[in-house]
Amino acid sequence: MATTTASPIRTLREHALALEAAITVCLSKPRPRAVHKVRTEAGRVEAQLELLSLLKKLPSHRSETARVLRLLKKIRRAAGRVRDLDVQRKLLKTHVANNPEDHVIEDTEQQTSYATSESAELTELRQIRKRRRKRAARKLLKLLDKRHKKLAAAFEALLTVLEPVQDLQLPAAELLRLIDQRFRGTHALIIRHPSSEHLHSIRKAARVARYQAEIAPDSAAATRSAQRYEALQVAGGQWHDTLSLAADAATELGDNHATAVSFGQQRDQQLAAYRALLERVRP
Repeated sequence: MATTTASPIRTLREHALALEAAITVCLSKPRPRAVHKVRTEAGRVEAQLELLSLLKKLPSHRSETARVLRLLKKIRRAAGRVRDLDVQRKLLKTHVANNPEDHVIEDTEQQTSYATSESAELTELRQIRKRRRKRAARKLLKLLDKRHKKLAAAFEALLTVLEPVQDLQLPAAELLRLIDQRFRGTHALIIRHPSSEHLHSIRKAARVARYQAEIAPDSAAATRSAQRYEALQVAGGQWHDTLSLAADAATELGDNHATAVSFGQQRDQQLAAYRALLERVRP
């Protein structure tokens, strides 16, 4: 039975091409899905470059990799800001749909006044994010327009250097050993009561590990590993999204406002779920 393998260099090339295509689509119209694709493909390329740093006997590519990473970091962060606002707008919309009693105009003058005020405040929250999203999208487009040709050239230089090993095959078992070793080496994992900063570090490490495990799709073990890391990434991401919105709602509406309280409760629930899942993967 043939050993299941992964192709790190070929996978890197595929994601580089996918990112360039995603940038082209986003430049045409920065819709949420297009922005998300830019962000995730940038993250996948970064994960592949981190994996290459763990492999031995590759041609020297430090300077070429550093240039790609510098360009990628700014693009991924800019896309991330737009994506976060898209998620917040969606969470607010869902909140309104799930809490219709806060937005129904009643008959009495007092109730009408309250409901109208409540609805207006939530509408303003969404409008603020809509305006912020437009500004963030303009900045993203400006950055992509300025840097996408530089990024394409940087990818070409990197892949040219790596061309002698483009057919490199990495056994899935070795791939998973490297991924697991790197993830479990995340400093925040050894801390019994991780802070928010540590929890962010673990979430990011899980994302990288997931993307790396996914390059061996024919391996059942790699697929299971990717799913475990994805579950941790998703749990951390959901907590992060509600954490940000709860903080903003408290600042913009006040700590005791019903919406701020509701998002605070969601944040705490997501945090509990994330911590529980994290306990199951601790070394």
